[in-house]
Amino acid sequence: MRSTSLLLFPFVAACGTPNAVEVELSPAVISSLDGKTTISALVSDNTTPLSEQSVHVTVDYTDRNGTPHVIAPLDGKTDSNGVFRQTVDGLIWDGVGTVTVEHSSAATGAATFSVLDRTPPKVTILPPTTDKHVGPGLPLDVQVHVTDEIGISEVILDSNANINGQRFTVVASGSQDATLTFRIDVPAGATTGPSIELFALATDLSGNTSVADAMTLTVDPAISIATPPGLTGTLLVDGTTTQLVSPRAIASSPMDGHLYVADVAGTGLCNPSCVWRVDPVSGAIDATPVFVGVGAIEGVAFDATGTTMYISDRPNRVVQLTYAVAAYGTPVVCDNVAQQRPQDPYHLVFDATLGILAVDGNRKELERVATCAVTTVGTAASMNGNFDQPRGVALDPAGAIYMSDQNRDRVYAVDRTTGAVTVSGAGVNAPYGIEWLAGGTTQFADTLMVASGDRVIESMKGTGLLAAAYLRNTPMDLAFITGSMFVVTAPGNAIRGRIYKVAGF
Repeated sequence: MRSTSLLLFPFVAACGTPNAVEVELSPAVISSLDGKTTISALVSDNTTPLSEQSVHVTVDYTDRNGTPHVIAPLDGKTDSNGVFRQTVDGLIWDGVGTVTVEHSSAATGAATFSVLDRTPPKVTILPPTTDKHVGPGLPLDVQVHVTDEIGISEVILDSNANINGQRFTVVASGSQDATLTFRIDVPAGATTGPSIELFALATDLSGNTSVADAMTLTVDPAISIATPPGLTGTLLVDGTTTQLVSPRAIASSPMDGHLYVADVAGTGLCNPSCVWRVDPVSGAIDATPVFVGVGAIEGVAFDATGTTMYISDRPNRVVQLTYAVAAYGTPVVCDNVAQQRPQDPYHLVFDATLGILAVDGNRKELERVATCAVTTVGTAASMNGNFDQPRGVALDPAGAIYMSDQNRDRVYAVDRTTGAVTVSGAGVNAPYGIEWLAGGTTQFADTLMVASGDRVIESMKGTGLLAAAYLRNTPMDLAFITGSMFVVTAPGNAIRGRIYKVAGF
């Protein structure tokens, strides 16, 4: 790189034979915040600068990740001093490059430059709920969106409310555009009102940092369910001393459009357990149970038309009810109870080809009840699952089978032909009921939704977890009716069993 020779020639000729080009860049070390350098190129015949000489300038430029960045070529002529000057813009990525100035194949010069990244990342905290209102003690997903032209190194989320008692750091090395999700808990004793401030700090691979605008959350003790933007959660019905005492499962009937809830109430008309019929609009619960179990009813399912309801009645028993005269009745036991196959049925589904598929908590497998008859003995539909506490089961529209294992914090896929078991999703805390959401207009469309022990409903879509509802109590199961999700929760925190409705799917 030449630095002073461009101005030392005593005179300038208008003509001659150019055979030398000397190039100088000012500056040669460029800040990405400015992104500019000035080219000074002297064209000469080795001894005399030459004016009115045409030159062509090209820039070869790559960032530190090896990605090339196109800078438009330049054309011009030397001035009366034999010098061509031009500013190059757009050098904003941390990297290196070469500027080549060519008069002809015999007269070419070049100079190198480097760009130092001085541009901080852009970081934004996304609203975790539509109105930024949260309830004390609720879990919450806070998403932070970060972009950087070189790459993101680290993102930190913090709060004035000592959320979970620590700072939250996620490393996102190399990503140039990332939305990171932080799972936090709103303190149970959080002060009512706009009392929680969230802060986010992002660092890029060059060490530049930036801070997001702080976000204020308003704490409302009346809130026992919160939802991300685009969804709306409301309480549909609260339990009583005799209804929704200990709900275990929920399903929707295609026949009458109502919800049916398994409840191990152990009292009143629901003793020891029963299935309640619930209006999904008003939340009204029928005074009389649809069915009263012999033991603990853990699961409810329907066939495709809703003509038949299936109920798991622990231990050893699966029951079928048929819809007639605007109600489900005529219960029939679907298996040979003495053979104990299934032995300990929890949630169940019905498949048109395979029959009843019930999660067996004692045998720790998926049991198939091929036909409904008192002589039927179930068979294993899963192989080598190594389950610990299997609880939920669901089908997607293509017939793929999924199971949840509460104790292993996993969701599994079960091959419907071979029974082979593979991990479909890990990291969901204590998954229980699961249900497939088919279609819809949200980011949750066409995904498996899971009732998690983290007191959220998780989506298994993509590579990470994304909550569709944050609850004060632990969700047990969920069901969908035309764009709305219905969640049944266990009692606790001075709250009885409940059903919540989440609209907007």
